[in-house]
Amino acid sequence: MNPLADGQWHRMHPATPLLRGGAVLVAIAAIVFANLRERLVDWVARIPDRNREGDPVDAIVEHGWVLWALLGILLLIVLIIVWYRVTWQMTQFRVTADAVELKSGVLNRQNRQARLDRIQGVNLHRTLFARVFGAARLEIVVAGHDANLHLQYLGSAAAEELRREILGLAGSKRAAEAAGFETGAAPLPQPVGDIVRSRAEEFVMPADLHPDFAPASIVKVHPGRLIGSLILSPFTIVLIAVVVWLVVEVVRGNYFLLVAVIPSLFGMFTGYSRRFSRLARYTISGSSDGVRVGYGLLSTSSETIPTGRIHAVEVVQPLLWRPFGWWAIRIARAGRARQRGQAENASTVLPVGSLDDVGRVLPLLLPASDRTALLALVDATARYSRTARVFSQPPRRAAWLHPFSWRRIGYAYVGDTLALRAGIVYRTLDFVPLARVQSVGVHQGPIRRMLGLVGLAVHIVDVRIRPRLSVIGTVAGVELYDQLARSAVMLASRDARS
Repeated sequence: MNPLADGQWHRMHPATPLLRGGAVLVAIAAIVFANLRERLVDWVARIPDRNREGDPVDAIVEHGWVLWALLGILLLIVLIIVWYRVTWQMTQFRVTADAVELKSGVLNRQNRQARLDRIQGVNLHRTLFARVFGAARLEIVVAGHDANLHLQYLGSAAAEELRREILGLAGSKRAAEAAGFETGAAPLPQPVGDIVRSRAEEFVMPADLHPDFAPASIVKVHPGRLIGSLILSPFTIVLIAVVVWLVVEVVRGNYFLLVAVIPSLFGMFTGYSRRFSRLARYTISGSSDGVRVGYGLLSTSSETIPTGRIHAVEVVQPLLWRPFGWWAIRIARAGRARQRGQAENASTVLPVGSLDDVGRVLPLLLPASDRTALLALVDATARYSRTARVFSQPPRRAAWLHPFSWRRIGYAYVGDTLALRAGIVYRTLDFVPLARVQSVGVHQGPIRRMLGLVGLAVHIVDVRIRPRLSVIGTVAGVELYDQLARSAVMLASRDARS
């Protein structure tokens, strides 16, 4: 058994005060830099002093408060360090046979518990700063609003072992998950050379491919393909249009636009680097606890997604990816929007891959569905075959509303999973396990009523992935509505994981 799961109270990693307070220190540095930015630009460009009315730096210099301002900033930094040090001493956790408990707070004390039978997953996040200290943040995902527990921070190897232990306890697999781990006292301190070597190995190791904890990834996302997928995006078209417009205006003599637009362009380019850094070294593998996904170049994350919590799977192909045969896969799972306070909870499982990659990933996400049938639907979506009637299509009169894409709209069943396809410019194929359906809706406006058509929407716990049929015959739509409603209720009542 992992020593951290022995039922006793433990403190976080000793570097936790620095790791948590570092973000505040960076924010203070950003505020100071923002106030000094114009002066730095003027100094580099050798521009004479300008009148900056209301500038706090000018007020401090004019009144002779420079020393006091520096002392105030220094005092604030010391208070932040002391506060996070005290917070670290007051924060403890323990793993028992029934729950994971976390005690925290200095002025307002909190004692939170995550019952093992309510744990949906355990995720591991390593920021760049934390990796320098060999630390990681453990996120215990629990159903409910703001119910997740965050253990910030633990030793990187200890966090990986503790995640494995918690998942084993939650699934009543303690013996299988504990195999291979030594019991007893905590390890002895490592020599400095070993510590430096282990940090270097951690930086070059993929996010979720530690040889002791995870199997090899079933898909390899090549860096060149990832860069190409980022460049071939609608955002690039907007960026090119802005650059062309800027060049035209500069040729006309409007040089002031360089000062106004270039910082925004720099932010756009950094957006590419951030997204590449987040999606680089993507790994996907199956395990007894679910689908393991790792990603990140500088800051890394490793998540375990129980297949029972996946409410929808979406396979997409933008128009610019079509010549290369690239696809992406996203999923919708319960709890993600609530836990992060965001409106979007679709997660990227495959950032970019070939049709063969899609065929390897889909069976991991939908293990209860027939693999051959899944691949047949993906192939039909990719080729849009008109001869093989894999999908049920709307009647020809639907061309009045969708003249180019009505043949591309359809639905099919793969066991207890509903598949919906749509799109001619942006191809989508949605898979929805019927046991996860929250509700089904049918809508019909005046134009659809005249054409004998209806629209059907399948509601899930998501706002980005919206499985729906924009058009379908009225009779077929009502029959599909009744069938989905009955099947969803029946399957949800039988599903032990819902």
